[in-house]
Amino acid sequence: ERLLSLIGEEETEAYLRMNNQVVPTTIQTNPLKGTPEELEKLLRQTGAQVEPHPWLAGCFSVSGTGDLEQLSAFREGRFTVQDAAARLVATVAAPAPEDRVLDVCAAPGGKSFSAAFAMEDKGEIVSCDLHENKLKRIQEGAARLDLTSITTSAGDGRVFRPEWAERFDTVLVDAPCSGLGIIRKKPDVRYKKADDLFTLPVIQTALLDNAARYVAPGGVLVYSTCTILPEENEQVTDAFLTEHSDFCRDGFTLPAPVGETEGQLTLWPQRHGTDGFYICRMKRK
Repeated sequence: ERLLSLIGEEETEAYLRMNNQVVPTTIQTNPLKGTPEELEKLLRQTGAQVEPHPWLAGCFSVSGTGDLEQLSAFREGRFTVQDAAARLVATVAAPAPEDRVLDVCAAPGGKSFSAAFAMEDKGEIVSCDLHENKLKRIQEGAARLDLTSITTSAGDGRVFRPEWAERFDTVLVDAPCSGLGIIRKKPDVRYKKADDLFTLPVIQTALLDNAARYVAPGGVLVYSTCTILPEENEQVTDAFLTEHSDFCRDGFTLPAPVGETEGQLTLWPQRHGTDGFYICRMKRK
């Protein structure tokens, strides 16, 4: 019912149909370990089906690989597994080499890894998570990919850490959400109670408010979720910008079919072939 009010009957039907389909695995080349062409050749030699992503450079859809983790290219850190939508968070953030980046809700580490690739593994990335046991996955991933710019830190993203005040050029907030954009990967999401969704914007707002305090003047704050509900997306960032006059949305341009934006976008499976996802880029004045 909520989808019908957002995108109409035809697109709702297409969206629901895609939620029941098998999703190709999307991988991203580690540019520190070789070119996309070299990776494609290596994977084809294993008998895998490899298709370059239609609009995202350095990414591939792969199938017929068996257990990905058993591939020599995986063990050698030549690629990481990440949906194109999540990959775009680092593209939108656009951190430069030698920048200081804070990834507030980092586990399992994909966005930190993409940021490190963009920064040529130069600079500093602090990857945080509430659950200390999840940090091990980030550490293992960074080691496999030979990334030395990433350090981990456990903590609640809603609790202010004075030593980080205005310290980071880029702060990423990939907030906990309803997950309605990734039902095709996590089918159990469809059994969540609707009432549970109402508490999420409170958590999302608290994370964003606190993370903003870590952004250096002139720095970038990126908020993202894997849901398509405005209540967790535009309404959260609209409210944030109303309360924080020192921030404004900052436009960015992505490859077609996305193109130019005014600082925020919602990605849809039936439109973009990605997970359902929201990304907003804001700049501190």
